[in-house]
Amino acid sequence: MRWPITVVVLLLVLAVSLGLYRLESEVQHLERDLASATAKVEDNRRNSRILAAELSFLSQPSRLQALAQRHLALRPMAVTQVGTLASLPLKAKAATDGKDAGGKADAEPGGAANGDGAAKGPPVPGWKPVKPRRGERIVLASSGGRQ
Repeated sequence: MRWPITVVVLLLVLAVSLGLYRLESEVQHLERDLASATAKVEDNRRNSRILAAELSFLSQPSRLQALAQRHLALRPMAVTQVGTLASLPLKAKAATDGKDAGGKADAEPGGAANGDGAAKGPPVPGWKPVKPRRGERIVLASSGGRQ
């Protein structure tokens, strides 16, 4: 009667010892991974501090001004270069410059209406398209003439 109980207890002790060995091995593996990750974090923090110091040095206004004077041919702005908003041409006038008598733009191989490489001016800031009502036709672009 004692013989089967002894065998069962020995098997349980063997299973528990193998489980503890496996658990200890896994813990050691996880500790190595943790040490590696901690070293990488510290390395990244050190690199971050170095990069912050380099950015601080490279973005000093006195250094940038010296580089601009050495490599760029910049001059102080003259009073005659300052203008007003009213002195700028209107967009409607610029859009009608390249039109012929029929009201359509001249066709050029480059697709530009006035030959300067730009078919139309920049978009108007603050302009938002109106949502079309049901059954209404959507006009994506117009040439400004009659359709």
